Amino acid sequence: MVMLKQDSLDKEQARIAAMRARAEARTQRFMNARVRTMGVDKAGLDAQVEAKRLAKEAEKKADMDQASYDQQVARVLEEQEEQARLERAAQMEALKSDLSYQCTLPKNQTPKLGDKIEAESCSIGAAQNFAGEDKTREERRRLQQAQMRQWTSQQKAEKIARAMEEKEDDMRFHQYLSAVDEMRGQLEEEEKAVARADRLNNRMLNEEQARLTAESRANEAALQAKMAELELEHAKNDPFLNEETDFAKSAIADYRVRPDHFKGYSEAQVKYIFKKNEELVGDHKETKRQEAEVEKAWGQHVAAVTRVMEENEQEAKAQADYLNQLQKEDLEKQVIVQAEKKRQMREDRFGAIDGGFYKGFGTSCR
Repeated sequence: MVMLKQDSLDKEQARIAAMRARAEARTQRFMNARVRTMGVDKAGLDAQVEAKRLAKEAEKKADMDQASYDQQVARVLEEQEEQARLERAAQMEALKSDLSYQCTLPKNQTPKLGDKIEAESCSIGAAQNFAGEDKTREERRRLQQAQMRQWTSQQKAEKIARAMEEKEDDMRFHQYLSAVDEMRGQLEEEEKAVARADRLNNRMLNEEQARLTAESRANEAALQAKMAELELEHAKNDPFLNEETDFAKSAIADYRVRPDHFKGYSEAQVKYIFKKNEELVGDHKETKRQEAEVEKAWGQHVAAVTRVMEENEQEAKAQADYLNQLQKEDLEKQVIVQAEKKRQMREDRFGAIDGGFYKGFGTSCR
């Protein structure tokens, strides 16, 4: 039983150490801003928190059911032991009643017709004294019976002491299990408090990061819109782009320009300039589209990472369920071993008084 308790304690300590290591690794991942992606989607984070809460409640309910089952098994075993003790007591009372009844029968109380014979004063012809006769037979039988009663009482006391010791061992083992459950509850509450604080801190950091990102994007969009508006306004009001260009033509040829009369570009040149501007705008839109694709890819990456973390959480829960199942099977094996041991002790008990115990009295050849 000591080895079983030590194995159970080692398993519990290993489970607690593994849980702490996973919590520490998860905290380090959350504190790393380069890889932290949880918290950007508040609804998703709330859903994960609710799922974890439900999982913890299910695990707590399973532990309570296991404790109730253990108590029920212990109660059934105690009831069986009490029933066996009552049956043995009833058999002993029936045997005593039968012996008392036999003593009241006339054949066991025959009256004496003559005076008591004194064997020491009789001669050899009276056939009362014989050579080699054991005159201390009755006294020896009385002493043997008293010694047998003493041995029987001693065996009964030893059995009662062993039963009390086993009961005390069971009580100590139940107290040990209760202490382990209490310690486990305290550790879980501490881990819940630490996890709650980490989640709150991560939520605040993620909300602040999301706010800064949104402000940066809004400022960048406003700046781009203002620059586009200023560029268009400049193009509309620039005298260099809107002046009459016919005065700049040379009298020698239309394609020649007089520098002293130059008033601006021709319509074709202006269209060419606008065409280039449109190409620049198109390039700008293409850049925006590529940035949107990058944002989309990043969102897919965030979703993939979140899915992997959820799978890890499911795997951790499955591992915890597996460890709980192992502990449950271990406790069930302990109950079976205890029941088998008690059954074997009942079968191999020594000193029980049965119906044939007194049949040999008075049948000696002496």
